[in-house]
Amino acid sequence: MPALSQRARVAIVGTLGAAGAFFMFGGLGLFSSAPTDPDHAVPKSTFLFASINYAELRRSPLHEVLFAEKSESFVDRRALGITRLADACGFDPLSRVEKLAVAVPEDGDKGDFGVAARVVVSREELGRCTDALTAQRGTKAEAKSLHGFSVIDAGGASLAYGHDLLVAGKGSWLTTMLATADAKNPSVRDAELHTTVRRDLTSKDGWGAPTVLVSAILPRSLRDRIRNEMEGEVGARDAAESAMAGVLGVSAVGVALRAGTGATSAEIAAELVCDAEEACAGVEKLLAKKRFDWSKELSYRMVGLGPLLDSIHIERSGAKVRVTAGAPASALAATLDRILRLRARRAAQPPEPAPPPEPRKPDERLPAKP
Repeated sequence: MPALSQRARVAIVGTLGAAGAFFMFGGLGLFSSAPTDPDHAVPKSTFLFASINYAELRRSPLHEVLFAEKSESFVDRRALGITRLADACGFDPLSRVEKLAVAVPEDGDKGDFGVAARVVVSREELGRCTDALTAQRGTKAEAKSLHGFSVIDAGGASLAYGHDLLVAGKGSWLTTMLATADAKNPSVRDAELHTTVRRDLTSKDGWGAPTVLVSAILPRSLRDRIRNEMEGEVGARDAAESAMAGVLGVSAVGVALRAGTGATSAEIAAELVCDAEEACAGVEKLLAKKRFDWSKELSYRMVGLGPLLDSIHIERSGAKVRVTAGAPASALAATLDRILRLRARRAAQPPEPAPPPEPRKPDERLPAKP
């Protein structure tokens, strides 16, 4: 199966690291009377917007596989310092995260993203945690005020706390997120495509409050640039490449996940919005081909992905394509655990030595040096 993009991995790792940093810097002494939705800090200009009900995700067996404290997990808690924070504070910092919002800008440096999190902790717990971590560090971070937040530099990125939110990011994007949370900038709620995709996904029966909800806007300028790059290459390629070019007619993508519990299914729904019905017809054909190819791949079935692949359903309605799939949450968690263990085992194996050079023939002549 395709690997998760590096940018997405960085965003998730940064999210968890930011949540832990809240405890490291003592919450900066700011508490509001009413909790704020992290989505309020997401700017209108966001390219990719993810909302995560982390409290619900913790109840799913998928969470244990992806974020457990073991070497095969998707996220290395020890490398992030989460284990050290838990030892110092006496509780797992991630157990206090309620909701997360991840925002990726369309422009900016590679790997730029911002994270807003709602974290719940008592003053007494925070005080004990801060004292223990300050003793370890020897110093306490100094903060500056910006848009109602206290902001500290965390070496390459910045962390801010205010309005009962923890926000992490870099440079101007962090400033934009803080201004958005402070109602000084328009938020993603004013972005028509994001709002439309999310409303379509959550309007279906049973999908009103998914565990994870992601929307991404694919601007025409980006798609035109990719199309121009492909035009010089498609001529010598087969029809599959032409079908791939049809994907460039997709203007927005949304994905919703219901993580499920041990006794229920984990289900995923995706919706693609096209510029025209013809573009979505091409996307539907490409997705059907991918589903057929994956269903024939024996290795996918051997690791346990068969039920998920067999459940894939594709439906087109006008200029939209909806894809759904699901599998028992406990079975899917076991499959993901198996995949992560296989990846860890392969990564631990030493690389194969390079083959020795072929021996020269007795009558071989070496080219003269220029």
